[in-house]
Amino acid sequence: MNAVPHATPGIPPYDRGRLVAQLSLAIATFRFTPADRRRLLQASHELVAVLDQCPGQTLQERWLDFERRVWPVWVAGLNRSSLSRWTWGVRAIVTARLVRPGWDLLATVRVSQWIARLPAENPMAQQAVLLEQTLATVSWVMPSRRAIAVNLGLRLLLAHGYDAVQQITEQDLHDVPRAVAQGGDVLDAVLCGLGVFTRTPQRGTSRHSRRERQTPAELVTICEVPERFHAVTTLYLETYAARISDVYATLQHKVRAIAHFWCYLEQVHPEVRTCAEVAPRHARGFVEYALTRARQVQRGVAGDDRTTAHAWVIDVRTFFADLCTWATEIDSPFATSAPPTIPLTRHDLRGVGFEQARRRKDARMVATVLDLEREMPKLRAYTWIRWHDAETALHQTPDDLSARRLEVSAFWDWALLELLIQSGLRIEEASELTTLDILKRQMPDGRVYYLLHVKPSKFDRARVIPIGDGLGRVLAEIIRHVKRFYGSDAVPLCDHWDHHEKRPLPRAPYLLQGAKHPSVIGITTIRGRLRQISQAAEIRRADGSPLTLLPHDCRRVFASEHLNNNLPVHVIQALLGHATLDTVMVYAKLYPTQLVEAYRTAVRGAYRTFHGEESLRNPTTEEWATFEASCSLRDMGTHLCALPTGDYCPKGLVCLGCVHAQPKKSAAPVFHRMLVSHERAFASAQQHGEPAGQLAARKLEVGRIRQALRRAEELAEDVATAIERAADPELSQTAVKAPLPLPVIRTFEISR
Repeated sequence: MNAVPHATPGIPPYDRGRLVAQLSLAIATFRFTPADRRRLLQASHELVAVLDQCPGQTLQERWLDFERRVWPVWVAGLNRSSLSRWTWGVRAIVTARLVRPGWDLLATVRVSQWIARLPAENPMAQQAVLLEQTLATVSWVMPSRRAIAVNLGLRLLLAHGYDAVQQITEQDLHDVPRAVAQGGDVLDAVLCGLGVFTRTPQRGTSRHSRRERQTPAELVTICEVPERFHAVTTLYLETYAARISDVYATLQHKVRAIAHFWCYLEQVHPEVRTCAEVAPRHARGFVEYALTRARQVQRGVAGDDRTTAHAWVIDVRTFFADLCTWATEIDSPFATSAPPTIPLTRHDLRGVGFEQARRRKDARMVATVLDLEREMPKLRAYTWIRWHDAETALHQTPDDLSARRLEVSAFWDWALLELLIQSGLRIEEASELTTLDILKRQMPDGRVYYLLHVKPSKFDRARVIPIGDGLGRVLAEIIRHVKRFYGSDAVPLCDHWDHHEKRPLPRAPYLLQGAKHPSVIGITTIRGRLRQISQAAEIRRADGSPLTLLPHDCRRVFASEHLNNNLPVHVIQALLGHATLDTVMVYAKLYPTQLVEAYRTAVRGAYRTFHGEESLRNPTTEEWATFEASCSLRDMGTHLCALPTGDYCPKGLVCLGCVHAQPKKSAAPVFHRMLVSHERAFASAQQHGEPAGQLAARKLEVGRIRQALRRAEELAEDVATAIERAADPELSQTAVKAPLPLPVIRTFEISR
């Protein structure tokens, strides 16, 4: 830890008598009993005797030596005072503000207990009361965290010699050592609430990771570009940002790729001294170098195919192509740096393995999407059941802070997953959503519909997404939870930071905020939550290995689901914001419903032609008994399901959970049998230790059957009769139809 700097000039030299007098005056004001005051005075005299032996011209210099040499020995239990309360001397001299303690000492003591015995008019005592009163108004902070935050605030005042919390700066909070940084997030929020910081509270990771954009010259230096290529690389990056794109991530990728090329020339062709001397024979060897280097620095499983080397080569090829093009302009600064010809061409990239690696990458993506289509219902059911159970527990114990925190955590797991799946947004697009992006429109016939405005991201193009019932409910629940977190009538304005562009975003009412902390949910936090819930739900790939959900996987599921539901590809392209249809057509090759149905129709026709109409007859009693003995059947009310035992329905009995479905009263016995069957299957699945996601899907099925049974049993006799007549075509022709009640449709109204 950093020690407190030496005393500034003008401070009088060390005077023992003066120090003893100052300690005596301070101790006289402390709120101690007379006996304890005498013990405190005795401990102070012993500490003064130790300081007499420390080197230094001033009291602060001697104190620094005491902290460095003596205090660690005392903490270890060696050579310290014989008094039972051996820290009291240090307590007296520190709280009297006669010295400025360092973080090494402050990390080992409870400053808040020291300040508690100071007189009420003491500035430190007043600041402690101010911090405690402000923390009492912050509902999201655990009681144990409040005491830690107060302790950290008092430590900052003592370490820097401040008299008020208003003197604490951003740098002070940033420089707090890790050993005492606990409670920093809460203290940050308190200082923002007091107006010390004119911004939204930040977490510790945000305070330490937010760095401003670096200039092209700084990027070139960081990437260790050889000195002789500094000027041309910097000029290229500046020109590229001015003419083509100033996206910070793109500039970073380009300078890294170009730096790899210059390092290759430094090692293999040291005779090349300038950029203009680069020839095709020099550049062709970079392809193999890039492949080798990419394998050395790749993340993930060793030996896994990556296209990193291909991206590097493309960036280098683009660099020389731009250089040669711009050099032809009048008075171009690149005229002396451009080589006679472009050193790398597309022909140099053929036959080196890039095409095969790309095909293998596409195959892995296809396999991942198929795994996601199979496992995603389990994951969605798991998050829904977990949130529902946590919400039920919170209603039973509304004053339990732990239950509230559990409900908040479970809700955000469900909300983030559903938002990404039902909108198809990129993670940075979801992070930047605000309530102002929810657009309410009215059609000429009076119907109201909502649109979600998505800000420009990857291709600098904005778009709108229609908000359906599912996405609308997610957005409405998010807004409700954010309001509840802040206890306000509207989503508050909040600061945001673009980690890709390294610049602050406009202050706005962002949707994704208020998850355990009054700040925006970061991209890293979203990735971490998706990874945790996929691990908790135990979703698997086809080979049995764990399937870790990534934010972009939700976007892939969105595309594949809508393609399988026969949505035109150009509409999906507009919804996802893809630049070309080729990107969408990747998902069309996966598992399209129309392909399967067309194949089944053709096979069914060929089967009937070969076997005749006899093959489609109903089975006899003996045939059915044989089939039933070899297959476990489940009664679904309107039909029998022959799904193998141990598997769950991927549809999840969604028909019974639909708010538009109205069960018949006569179907109550069927629902009873279904409920018994599914409860038995759920209990058996629990005994066999099925994955959590699959158990959640089964539990959701049981809940839907209970809901259908309850709605069927609650029907009045006249309404039930009318429903039966409407369902039976013969009765509906001979009897007068009774008016049917409209089904209760769960709609949403987004209130910002």
